[in-house]
Amino acid sequence: MGVMKPIIAVTAGLVPNRDEPWAPETQGQSHTYIDAIVRAGGVPFIVPVVDDEAVLRRLYDLADGILFAGGNDLDPKLYGEEPYPGLNDATPVRDAVEIKLMRWALADRKPFLGICRGMQLLNVLQGGTCYQDIPTDLPDASDHNSSTKRQDLEDIAHHLRVQPGSQFATIIGADTIGANTHHHQALKKLGTDIIANCWSEDGLIEGIELTGGGLAIGVQSHPESLDERAEVLWRKFFAALTDAAKNNLN
Repeated sequence: MGVMKPIIAVTAGLVPNRDEPWAPETQGQSHTYIDAIVRAGGVPFIVPVVDDEAVLRRLYDLADGILFAGGNDLDPKLYGEEPYPGLNDATPVRDAVEIKLMRWALADRKPFLGICRGMQLLNVLQGGTCYQDIPTDLPDASDHNSSTKRQDLEDIAHHLRVQPGSQFATIIGADTIGANTHHHQALKKLGTDIIANCWSEDGLIEGIELTGGGLAIGVQSHPESLDERAEVLWRKFFAALTDAAKNNLN
C-alpha cells in the first residue's frame, strides 16, 4: 500500500440542456478541476447539488478538503441586491448547497480553495459584496472576459500583482503570476476577516484569503486550466490544498 492521498470534494455546477430545453439540467464540472487535483496528489470526487442535508453532510464528512469550483453566478440577493436586468445565470439551489458546505468548512477549519464564484462566495459569506456586471459597474475596467472571447482556457490575459507577506504569496513564492480571465463579476466590498492577496493591472481584486490561520483562499481566475503548462506556478496553489488536507486523513 502506498501513502494515502487526501480526498478532495469538488462542487458541481448546473448546466441547462440547450439542445433539449425540456430535459433535466446536467450536474457536473469541467475535467480541468479534476485533473488539477490529481496532479496535486489528491483524490477528487464531485459533490452533487442535492437538497437532502443528511446526504450533503455525509459527503462533506468524506472530504479532507474542498474545492469550490467556478460556474454559475451567485444570486445577488445573497449580498442584498436585486439582480440586474439580463442577469440570468444565478442558481439559488446551487448557492444553498455551497453555503452549507462552506459554513461547515469554516466552522471545522477544513481547508478549501475557491475559484471564481467560489472566491465570491467566501467573500459574501463574510459580509462582502460583488459587482454584478463589470462592464456596467466599472466601464473603465479592462475586459475581464477576454480569455472566453478568445476561446482559450490557457490564455495569459494579465499578470497579477501579489501582496507580499500574504498566505498566497508564501504558497506560490512569487510577487506576480500569470492568469486567464473568464468573468463578468468581481468583488466590491471585502467581508470581515478577508484580505485581498492579488490584483489585476486595473486594480480589481483577483484573490482573497481568510485571516486567522488555516487554508481558505479564493482566486478569480481559472488556474485549473493553467497549472499544467501555461503558468506552472499555479501547481503550488493546488498542492497547498492537498498538503493541508493530509492533516485530516484518518
